[in-house]
Amino acid sequence: MTQDKDDRKRPHLRLVVDNAEKRAGRPADKGEEFFPLEDLLARRDDFRTLFYAGLSPWQAKAYEKLERFFSVREWSYGLDPEHGRLVVLPIGMVCPEAVEYGSAPQDEVLVYVVEDLEGNGLSLSVEMILPYFSEDEAVMEEAFLYSTPVHQYGTIFLEENRQDNLLDLMYRLTFPLFPPAMSTRLLERLFSVAAFEFRETCRILAEYPEG
Repeated sequence: MTQDKDDRKRPHLRLVVDNAEKRAGRPADKGEEFFPLEDLLARRDDFRTLFYAGLSPWQAKAYEKLERFFSVREWSYGLDPEHGRLVVLPIGMVCPEAVEYGSAPQDEVLVYVVEDLEGNGLSLSVEMILPYFSEDEAVMEEAFLYSTPVHQYGTIFLEENRQDNLLDLMYRLTFPLFPPAMSTRLLERLFSVAAFEFRETCRILAEYPEG
């Protein structure tokens, strides 16, 4: 019986900080310039014109509201115009407790506004990489199934990381937006839900049973 149990053991989930150099939250394809989070924070004003260029009026208003919301709360954030018009924040701003479960304070939270699937309005999304990984895809798939029941609003999914071709566990929360622009109350609710669900997922994954 003991021998059978040993044979079934697989690599356990590891904190993503063990592989921090490779596992970035934004893609770095050839031909695209990749700016680290620190550069995006420092050069936010430099990137603003390029970030807003070509946006629809409603998208621009939504992003302006986001910037005002973050500024009032004194949240550090950057604007990434190269990878889909992303507002990038340190995880420590959105969910400080995430650091207790293995996230580094500078891990990225991605916020973006896109047209919804029906083309009738906009959607606002918050996306984060959960701070666990394994080179064994079966372990990642089991962790995915193990962690999903806690979510009332957000979604967990698996996505291949372009930096090292390993699977990432991703958390995404999406709220529908319709003109006029988003409200402060909606943003407060969005980030409150995101922080709670991300924290709860990390807590459950920290207790994830070994294979």
